[in-house]
Amino acid sequence: MNDLIGDKVTEIFDFLFWDDEDSVFILDNKEIIKMNPMAREFCLHRDIDELTNKMDKPSKEIWEKFLQDMNVCSLATCQVTISESNESKMVFNIEGCYNHSTTQHIIRLKQVQAPLELGSNEQPNYETIFKYAPHGLILTSTSGNILEANQMIETIFGIPASELIGENAKLIYQLLPDSQYDFNQFFKELLSRGSAKVIIPKVDADGAVRFYQFNSSLNKSVDMYVTIIRDETEKIQLKKQVEHSGSLSTLGQLAASIAHEIRNPLTSLKGFTQLLTHQVSKEGSKYLEIINSELNRMESILNEFLVLSKPAERSFQSISLSSLLSQVVDFMYPQGILQNIELDFVSWDRESDGIFGDAYELKKVFMNILKNATEVMPHGGKVLITQSQTDDKQVRVSIVDQGVGMTSDQMHKIFLPFYTSKEQGTGLGLSHAFQTIEEHGGSIEVESEPSQGTTFHILLPIYHLDAMDEKTTHNPIHIKPIREVVSSK
Repeated sequence: MNDLIGDKVTEIFDFLFWDDEDSVFILDNKEIIKMNPMAREFCLHRDIDELTNKMDKPSKEIWEKFLQDMNVCSLATCQVTISESNESKMVFNIEGCYNHSTTQHIIRLKQVQAPLELGSNEQPNYETIFKYAPHGLILTSTSGNILEANQMIETIFGIPASELIGENAKLIYQLLPDSQYDFNQFFKELLSRGSAKVIIPKVDADGAVRFYQFNSSLNKSVDMYVTIIRDETEKIQLKKQVEHSGSLSTLGQLAASIAHEIRNPLTSLKGFTQLLTHQVSKEGSKYLEIINSELNRMESILNEFLVLSKPAERSFQSISLSSLLSQVVDFMYPQGILQNIELDFVSWDRESDGIFGDAYELKKVFMNILKNATEVMPHGGKVLITQSQTDDKQVRVSIVDQGVGMTSDQMHKIFLPFYTSKEQGTGLGLSHAFQTIEEHGGSIEVESEPSQGTTFHILLPIYHLDAMDEKTTHNPIHIKPIREVVSSK
């Protein structure tokens, strides 16, 4: 149990989930070892069977598959029905996170609708279930006209569902102007096979891209098409994050295998270069200086490369983030002066100042981002650094430059190893920054537009400075990232 979040599992769990409106518990080998007050409603005796015994047969099967999915993918979701009595049923969305090193699960139950009361001779109100379903639902006649749509459709498309009734189903896809998908192919597949599925991107009003899965099928019993529209954004972002983590893991393995092969000849070359320095002419010395400079650059690249290898244990401690940022700004200030760049660090509030992490690694992250900001402003300008608290109890550090900005394609590649737009860049700085912030339980958001500058938002969990030990050894794989977002203004 202590391995889950160091030796502070009880304190951290209580801090995060004790006042949560949803039921949250830690499951270890089918035994509940920690739960918040809301979870006691289902598992008073800390036995998971208390919960599963209240599920119907389909829900029990879904629950078992949910546990299997967690063990494979680390994160999983499902929806089950729980009966408090023969006349009261509740539907819950369940989210779970599995820690492979401790074989423990953190599980959250979130009720998605009010209890469904059934009298002895009453049937459930299916119209109400359809109307308030958590996914978008559209019923279409075999002739292609929309017969009914639920409330979630209004949320997805931003128009009243009543305006869709009676219209041709193709109108739905006209509401997705950002998609390049050929919907004619979708309809051909639907007519020929009786079902079709596709994931479509949609840009929201705030500029964020969300991904929706359209799953249409013919229900022969009622002779109509049923289309379910699910928001798959989190799953797609998780997949990208897993792929990114996989690339870092592969890179780490590669680094470990070639480090010995590179370092030995590199050391020999540097040694012989120093010996030749005293045996060549003045003109030859210039060439040796160039050779030595390039060898040092090779060694620097190798060191950055090795940083991305398997993470070692770090020394985590309580940190005043404003003090850390002040030290970084003071260190970078002379470089800014030389490049006619003003570094402006705006004050902070006490509630968002305490974090828990490795000060040395976090300094490298902020220095790297500030260095990148100054390099994209060849004619000078201003870099603004602000610190604030978010609504979900995180601290946000925003670094805003007045540089050349980035395209959407560049923004989605900047955290990939070896991707760089600089002639002398290695493409490893932001990969390391991403990895470090991830290990601290945080995330990095990017906003940019060509010729309009770039903003990096670094989000980290807030910890009260007086609530943590002075110093502890921390294994970063035990902290999971909160989210990863790359968005455009």
